[in-house]
Amino acid sequence: MVDPALAAATVRADWRPHQGVNALGTWRQWLTRHPVGGALLAGAVATHMATMFGIWFHGIGLPDLNWPAVNGAVIFPQADSVAQYWAGFVVHSFDGLVFALLYALLVHPRLPFRNSNVGNVVKGMLYGTILAVVSIGFMVPYVYFPHSGAGVFSTGFGSKMIFAIFLWHWAYGFFLGTVYDPTEAD
Repeated sequence: MVDPALAAATVRADWRPHQGVNALGTWRQWLTRHPVGGALLAGAVATHMATMFGIWFHGIGLPDLNWPAVNGAVIFPQADSVAQYWAGFVVHSFDGLVFALLYALLVHPRLPFRNSNVGNVVKGMLYGTILAVVSIGFMVPYVYFPHSGAGVFSTGFGSKMIFAIFLWHWAYGFFLGTVYDPTEAD
């Protein structure tokens, strides 16, 4: 005897997706109408993906960039590493959302590239480059590691660290531009 629930859940051999549904087009139209919601979602995805890449940079011979742990050490320097990580994770995630909102509402509309799939990725990568310059020029030497010999634009940490910081922010920008992919405004 065939279970009715199983029979109902079985996909028929002649099943085809609904003709005319364009998921990417629908998503892009939704983003165009809801820039704040789209920016928050894109920021969450971009921050999470770039953070996962950064934690595993040692796999490609670069120094790991564990930004949640670094943020936590700044916020709670006397706490244990677990408390630092989770406090830093909250702050780091919030930063990713704020920077995504700034991108979507202030930067993205002013960049000269078309709102195409490629144009939006280029916009995101350019934004990531700007954030990387801010990171190596100010955040790393003056906030995260003051008095550590970072030097001008973090050059005291070596070229691999500088490249890792750029790569991390390019990953953020790539995912931000990939997910935040609105169409041209009507």
